[in-house]
Amino acid sequence: MSKFVERIVMESKEKYDAVDFSPTAKLPRLDFHFNCAGASIGTMLPFNVFGYYLLYFYTDILGISPLTAANIIIFARVFDTFTDLMMGHAIDRSHFKAGKYRGWVLISILPQFIMFLAVFFVWPTGHSTLQIFWCWITYGAYGALCATLGYIPQNCQTQNMTRNESERAKAASWKGIYENISVLIAATCFLPVSRFFCDITGNTTLGFFVSCLIFAIISFFAPTLSGLRFTRKYELTYEGEYRPQLLVEEAPEKKVSIWVSLRDFVTCRPAIFTISGIAIMFALANVRSSMAVYLFEYYFELPEMTSISLGFNISLAIVGAFLVPYIIRLFKDTARAFIIMALVNGCAYGLLFLWIKTSPIEVVQQSMHFGPMFFLYAGCGLFQGIYATFPMAIVPHTVDYAQLRYNRNMSGFIYGIYGVMLTAGGAIGNWISGKMLASSGYVAGAVQSETTLSTILFCGMAIPAIFAAVHAAFQLLSGVSDKKHLQWLEAIAARDQAELEAIKK
Repeated sequence: MSKFVERIVMESKEKYDAVDFSPTAKLPRLDFHFNCAGASIGTMLPFNVFGYYLLYFYTDILGISPLTAANIIIFARVFDTFTDLMMGHAIDRSHFKAGKYRGWVLISILPQFIMFLAVFFVWPTGHSTLQIFWCWITYGAYGALCATLGYIPQNCQTQNMTRNESERAKAASWKGIYENISVLIAATCFLPVSRFFCDITGNTTLGFFVSCLIFAIISFFAPTLSGLRFTRKYELTYEGEYRPQLLVEEAPEKKVSIWVSLRDFVTCRPAIFTISGIAIMFALANVRSSMAVYLFEYYFELPEMTSISLGFNISLAIVGAFLVPYIIRLFKDTARAFIIMALVNGCAYGLLFLWIKTSPIEVVQQSMHFGPMFFLYAGCGLFQGIYATFPMAIVPHTVDYAQLRYNRNMSGFIYGIYGVMLTAGGAIGNWISGKMLASSGYVAGAVQSETTLSTILFCGMAIPAIFAAVHAAFQLLSGVSDKKHLQWLEAIAARDQAELEAIKK
């Protein structure tokens, strides 16, 4: 490797030697931010595009019925639950030359790029059966194979980079900020850009495809490649050898099957309740986001306010994600703060639902045009941003507990299950939206009935409120707290020290 290339892909030896994995060590800012941005923008931007506009693209652009569109989304993602699980297990047992986690991310970049474009590709023949089959294959392959290769190892990387609880909380906050930036970009820019190119080309489907190409370039290259550069030293020494904590025991009797890992996960109370709750959170998020365009298009009859309202809502979500470390300090415990903010988020959306439901439609439409309801909708984003960021701070606690209980690194497997719940929750959320639209008699581009309008409002506002309350109950049952987490870390350190002394003897 030439010196020029080395300067691009590697940092100085002094920075490699300065890496500190102790529980009090601080992360360098560049490492911190590029890892968070790579995981939250590089992989999540396409999923946020799907969350807001895939159902709309299927129903209003391709002309697929809401029920068929919902079934495409739910059945295509069934495979994702298996691949996420296998991916997590594979990560725990893998050794790539580029690193335990980085190797998988490198493999993922090109497949993600190609398959994201394929999701929005429309066959020129106009054959509906072929197009539906294509939708099923491409959307399923993107989530089940391509995105899985990159998303799970990047989240494992954060776990590997620091054992400092404060740094993990900050990482969760910044991941939330970057993820909400990706949501902001997806929600406010994708549809206007698509319509811009639709007007230029005179072809609606081509406009969506060109917009998709632009978003693919933004998401898969700059943040992901930068993250790969700044995280190398946490996996490998300057000479390219593995860091000790990432070495996999090669003895056959030490290898653990996927079924043993699954059994251990199911019996790990902090992990099972925390990770299961994440499915509820992502179902909530996808019902809310997928219905946003329908709310403004049909219920409020303010399509021009869609991007503006979402822009305000998500901008405040970014602020909310930034506030997470301060919210934790306020409530003096990460899990306690999480539960409280889940309830506050649910109450905010519940209040908005009741206000809209009990007001004349003319008043609602006027109020959503920079009136009081508009600003309450924007304000909901603040609590939404705080609430949605907490899993990134809580999941590392469960990984540490699993390491204490089973005396092995289960980060890959637990984050694999996290991926399962993320994709399953998202698919269920989109399926709920499509199913309820279909059952209400929704017809794309037409004047909607009162039943359909009520369904759109219920999905967009009430379901998120209900799901947030249920999620709070799940997290309460997990038994996780910061005090317990510190005890787990101390017990792990003591055991490791005892094993080291026994080896020396």
